[in-house]
Amino acid sequence: MTNLTFDQWLKILGLVGVVGGFVWGVYQWRDKSDRELAQARFEAERLATSRKIEATKPFLERQLKLYTEASQVAATLATTPDNKERSKATKRFWELYWGDLALVENQGVEAAMVALGDALSRNSPQAELQQLSLRLARACRISLDRSWGIHAWTSPDEAAK
Repeated sequence: MTNLTFDQWLKILGLVGVVGGFVWGVYQWRDKSDRELAQARFEAERLATSRKIEATKPFLERQLKLYTEASQVAATLATTPDNKERSKATKRFWELYWGDLALVENQGVEAAMVALGDALSRNSPQAELQQLSLRLARACRISLDRSWGIHAWTSPDEAAK
């Protein structure tokens, strides 16, 4: 191997410096590009989530309103001794049953409504209607928990923490 002169060493070091600078520049460019791409993906996911929430908001609000009304109607049917009030609640129950509620209910709420409807058709005693009213309210609460993705519906004590 031949001895390299000082001048040759400087040229080699200069070349290594240029190559090293180039490699460092490529690394920084790729790192910056990766970070920008990750940020763009994050923003796209956030926007998609926001749009999904906005798109489902009317459904969720309607579901909450109708579930609340169905629970109130069921409670009236299960507790009122007033025939006029019971007749009005029965009419509204069947309207919900055959109409609006079918748009938003899940299988659990549907089953609870069917059970209560069957009990009404049989003129079941008030004690049975009370149990079915509570069953409907629980089914609504579970459905809302799933729809909203907020576990306060099924665990209200946990939500207070």
